[in-house]
Amino acid sequence: MFKKAPLEDLDKTLINNMSESIAHRGPDEDKALIFENLAIAFRRLSIIDLEKGSQPFEYRERFVGIFNGEIYNYRELRAELIEKGFEFKTNSEIEVMLTLFSVEGEKFINKLRGMFAFCFYDKEKNTITLGRDPFGIKPLYYIEREGRILFSSESKAFYLDPSLDKTLIDKTNLQHYFTFQYIPEPQTLHPEIKILPAGYYMVCDFNGDKDVRLEKYYTPVFRPQKSNDFEKKAELLRRTVEKSVEYHMISDVDVGTFLSGGIDSAVITATASKLNPGIKAFTVAFGVKEYSEIEEATGIAKHLDVEHIKLVAGLEDFKRAFDKVVYHLDFPVADPSTMAIYLICEEAARHLKVVLSGEGSDELFGGYRVYNETVVSDKLNALPNFIKKPLKSLSKALPDHVKGKQLLYRGTTPLEERYVGNAFIFNEEEKGKILKTFDPEVNFAQVTKDIYADVKGMPGITKMQYVDMNTWLRGDILVKGDRLSMAHSLEVRVPFLDKEVFALASTLHSDEKLSHKTTKYIFRHAFRDLVNEETVMRPKLGYPVPVRKWLKDELYLWAKDIIVNSGGEEYIDKKEALRLLDAHREGKEDNYRKLWVILVFLRWYSLFVK
Repeated sequence: MFKKAPLEDLDKTLINNMSESIAHRGPDEDKALIFENLAIAFRRLSIIDLEKGSQPFEYRERFVGIFNGEIYNYRELRAELIEKGFEFKTNSEIEVMLTLFSVEGEKFINKLRGMFAFCFYDKEKNTITLGRDPFGIKPLYYIEREGRILFSSESKAFYLDPSLDKTLIDKTNLQHYFTFQYIPEPQTLHPEIKILPAGYYMVCDFNGDKDVRLEKYYTPVFRPQKSNDFEKKAELLRRTVEKSVEYHMISDVDVGTFLSGGIDSAVITATASKLNPGIKAFTVAFGVKEYSEIEEATGIAKHLDVEHIKLVAGLEDFKRAFDKVVYHLDFPVADPSTMAIYLICEEAARHLKVVLSGEGSDELFGGYRVYNETVVSDKLNALPNFIKKPLKSLSKALPDHVKGKQLLYRGTTPLEERYVGNAFIFNEEEKGKILKTFDPEVNFAQVTKDIYADVKGMPGITKMQYVDMNTWLRGDILVKGDRLSMAHSLEVRVPFLDKEVFALASTLHSDEKLSHKTTKYIFRHAFRDLVNEETVMRPKLGYPVPVRKWLKDELYLWAKDIIVNSGGEEYIDKKEALRLLDAHREGKEDNYRKLWVILVFLRWYSLFVK
C-alpha cells in the first residue's frame, strides 16, 4: 500500500491480513516493512540464494524492493555490474535488480530476461515503481484511488479491505467473460480492481500533478520473413529453445517438468533431462480412456529415460478440488483444464518446488489447429468484393448441416469480425438469453479492435497468433498456470515464453508455421530426432478433463445444485441455465463449455460476493 497521507493503524492491519491471504505463494518466509507512506509485505518461496535472498530488500538506505518470479540472466547482469565496480552482499536476484534500478531507473526493466512482478520504493523521491514481465507470466493487481495505491499478486487480498464494496460486478466485463470464458486484461469483474498489463511498468508519485504514470516497455511484434535456408533456421530455433530451457533450469532447488502426450512438454522434458539426467516428470489424467494421455506420456518418459510420476484422478478428486480452483483463480476462468492443472500441481508440490511447462509454444509457433483455416480463408479473402459478397450471403443461407458452410463463412468474413481468440463460448443471441444484464451495445470487438489494428495487413495466422497472445494466453493460459501452481507453493516456469525465443519465432513465415495441415511445422521439424515420430506429429489435447461426459450423468445433480443454490439470480437466468443442463444431459445440445462458464461464475459469486 502506498498513500499520499501517512499510514494509519488500520492500513497496517490490512497489509498484514492481505499478506496472510496469499501465504500459499510463499510459505518459507513472511516479512513486512512499514514506512510513513508505504507498507509492503512479502511471502517468500525460497529458490535462489536460500540463505540471503530475503525480501523486502533494502539497498544503500535509499531503495527498497520486493519481487515475485525469476530473472534468468541475473548472473550475467551481476557480472556486468561487478565489472563496473559494484559490490554485492548476496547472490540474490533482487539485489541485482535494485542495483540496476539505482543506476538506470525504470529503463532497467528492458535488461531483464524472466518472469516477474515487482515493487521498488525510492525513499528520496518518495515514489514507487511497479512492473510486470513482457508476457504477463506473473500477476500484479492494483486498486487506484485518489491518494492511494493498493497492490498485490492476487486480487483476493483486496476483498479483505473494508472500504471495498465486494458486491460490485462490472456488467460489461461479465458479458465479455461469457464470450471469452475469462476476463481479458487489464480488466477484472470488479470495477475497481485492475491488473497491470503485461509489458508495462507504473510509477506512482503523489508529489506532482499526476499520481500515476503507466508506461509500455515491451510489445511482442511479429515480423514474418521468408527464409532461404529452412534447415539453418530450424537449427537456430532448436538452439534458442534449448538455451532458454537451460536458463529456466537455474535454481538452488530441484526442478521437474510437466509431461503430456504432445511435443511441447516432450521437448522441454527431453532438453531438461540432458542437463539433469533422471529429472522427475509429472503427468495427470482422469480415469476415462478417451480423456487420458497417460499411455502416450509413459511412452515418452521411457524413451527419454526420466522418472515418471503419474496421477490418475477420479470424480471425487474433481469435486474436492472445484471450490479450491475457483478460489485460487481470483476471478472466473472457465477452462475445464484448470481441474487437471490444480491436481497435478498438488502432486508435483509433494516432490519439489519448481517445474517447467510448455505454455506459449502454440501462440509463438502457430500450434492451434484452428490456425489451419487461414490456408483457405486467406485465399478467399483475397477475392474481389463483388465475388466475396454473394458467397458470404450464400454461407448464411445454407442450412447448418451442409458441408462447407462454415468454411465458406470463414473465408468470406474477416477475422476481425469473427475471431476472438482460442475460446468463443456464448454468441450474442445466447448471451441475451442467459444474462439478465445483457447489453446489445457491448461486443467482443471492443476488446479485440485495437489488437487487430496492430497487425493490420499481416497474414491470417499472424493475426490469430497475436490475438491469442493478447487475450487467451494472458487471460486463461498464464492465469491458471500461475494461480493453481502457487496455490500449492509450486513455481511453474515457461521456457517458450522468453524474449529470445519470441524474437526468433516472430520472424517465422506462414509456410514455416503451417504446411500440409501440420501446425508448428518448423518447430516439429527442428526437434524431430529428439522424440519419436508419433510424438512429433501428435495433435494437442491439453489437459483433457471429462466434463462433457460427466455433466450428462455423474455431475448432473452436482451442477444442478450449483445453479439453483449459489445465488446470482440478478445476473443469470436460472431457467435458461437449467435448460442448457438438461439439453446437454439428453444429448440434444453439446453445452458443456457454456455450462462450465455458468458454474464457475456462480461458484465465484458465492465465494467472493454472496
